Amino acid sequence: MKTKSKTNLKARLLTILAIFTLGLTWVAINNTNTNNVYAEKGTAGIFVSPMTQKMILTPGETYVNTIVISNGKDSAVEVSYEAKIGSYSPVGNTDSKDNYGGVNVNDITNYNTIMNWITLEKDNGIIAPSEKDVLTYTIKVPKDAPAGAQYASILISEKDKDDDNLQENGSGGVIKSKFQLASAILANVAGETVEKGSIKSNEMPTMLTTNKLEATSMVRNDGNIYTDASYTLQVWPMGSDEEICTNEEKAESTTVLPDTERYHVQTCDLPSVGIFKAKQVVKIFSEESVLEKTIFVCPIWLMVLVLIVVVGIVVGIIIYIKKRHSAKED
Repeated sequence: MKTKSKTNLKARLLTILAIFTLGLTWVAINNTNTNNVYAEKGTAGIFVSPMTQKMILTPGETYVNTIVISNGKDSAVEVSYEAKIGSYSPVGNTDSKDNYGGVNVNDITNYNTIMNWITLEKDNGIIAPSEKDVLTYTIKVPKDAPAGAQYASILISEKDKDDDNLQENGSGGVIKSKFQLASAILANVAGETVEKGSIKSNEMPTMLTTNKLEATSMVRNDGNIYTDASYTLQVWPMGSDEEICTNEEKAESTTVLPDTERYHVQTCDLPSVGIFKAKQVVKIFSEESVLEKTIFVCPIWLMVLVLIVVVGIVVGIIIYIKKRHSAKED
């Protein structure tokens, strides 16, 4: 009787361990080590180059630059050109994690004075199919221009011949526009500049139930010039030096304008199960934050399976102890 009980107990434990082993085998077979891949989709339309122009300006100097507008459509388009604040400007969007969660074309600040320094060579043009138009513009910097950041955008609007599509523009006038593109101008005017920033947060989770790692951070620019914050993320399996994800040689970056905060997310696709080491480095001006963490990846189904195994083993041990105790009493 005693031998039969031991045999039944062993059979139950072997069954549980077999299920657990099959589960781990399935994970190993279906495990893919895939980093994030982003592809740009090309669509026929209007394209502007460059999308962003960064420059250093000196008070009293004049600068001449160009923008190329290409027509990828199969018909001619009529476009208009205008210097505006543009969508590059930050907004105080309470629904966003930072000041860059929306479009701002109306809230002029001291950092948009450059709009008054810009003169466009022309304000409209007609571009034939597969052809380009070159827009030349001049920036004449006043001698008393304040030091620090200045930003604006050259807006390119496709005109619509249908009068029913009239839309109000930011200055109260009316334009017939199907869409707008912009070439952002980011400038720092030489003089008494202030480079001051802070890193408000640098975070990563310790436990994941999916294989998607998100490393987040928030930086703030308290200076009077625009700057680029940089972000690197490295991930290794525990006990290995072979990186799963890394952008150490080509860090991600975001432009942070004065008096604003910017939220950023870096991602990495991890194997479905495992223990990993992760390191995120965030920099703005002379400030640097380094975060290193051990990350556990365990899907919910595996947690449930482990729980079942543990409970099964505990119950089996209790039953075995009780039966052994009963056998001694007999």
